[in-house]
Amino acid sequence: MAEINLSSLLELALSTAKKAGQNILKNISKNQEVLIDLPRDVKIDADHMLESYIIEQLSQEFNFPILSEEAGFLLEKDSNIEYRWVVDPLDGSVNFSRGIPACCISIGFWRKEEPLLGVIYDFFRDEAFTGLVGKGAWLNRKPIQVSKVAQKSQAILCTGFPVGGDFSKKSVLNFVEEVRKFKKVRLLGSAALSLAYVAAGRADAYHEDDIKIWDVAAGLALVKAAGGIYRFSWSSKPNALKVIASNAHLWGDIYRK
Repeated sequence: MAEINLSSLLELALSTAKKAGQNILKNISKNQEVLIDLPRDVKIDADHMLESYIIEQLSQEFNFPILSEEAGFLLEKDSNIEYRWVVDPLDGSVNFSRGIPACCISIGFWRKEEPLLGVIYDFFRDEAFTGLVGKGAWLNRKPIQVSKVAQKSQAILCTGFPVGGDFSKKSVLNFVEEVRKFKKVRLLGSAALSLAYVAAGRADAYHEDDIKIWDVAAGLALVKAAGGIYRFSWSSKPNALKVIASNAHLWGDIYRK
């Protein structure tokens, strides 16, 4: 780790995300154009525009592999595969395409299966969530921490129905049985933003199955950097995880092995 300056990587990810956010706001109507209309998702012009820009910026100074939602793995063969960027150029594409301001740019940096740092930029609100595991987490450079809520009955849970999830009646009923134990439930349509809110203490917990790694890569680093706890396991779906995250006080009540 000594040869890698994580603080420099965090600044690179932050400046890249903020510039990408500025770019997307310059021509919103064009960037909202739907290129592919999928059964439970869309691919829009902004997805590809942002990805190209972010990959270009991250590749200029460092030769780490980049796992991105649209392009998959880049630079893998000739790079240090122990470390990698994990990028979602636009988490919440459907929201963005419909003018719902709940979306963001997500850039994480992992060592093998360990999140080290994360940047989540909500360009509509100009909110930049940054986190460096072991050092701290910040919102627009001001320190943030997870909440201290200790009971499900008082907690706000962020969750969702990922594109590759199980939408069967049984699965939905099981979902309802679990979430009804919380005080409030929020489905933002952006896993990255949901985890950023847990890190900032706006929400208390996050849970989602079959969520893609690029949706949560930065957010998991943020939660840990802000004093929270997470667990994930690989799903049977490609590049997908089963994720639980919360503050430390609530953890024993929501996590069951």
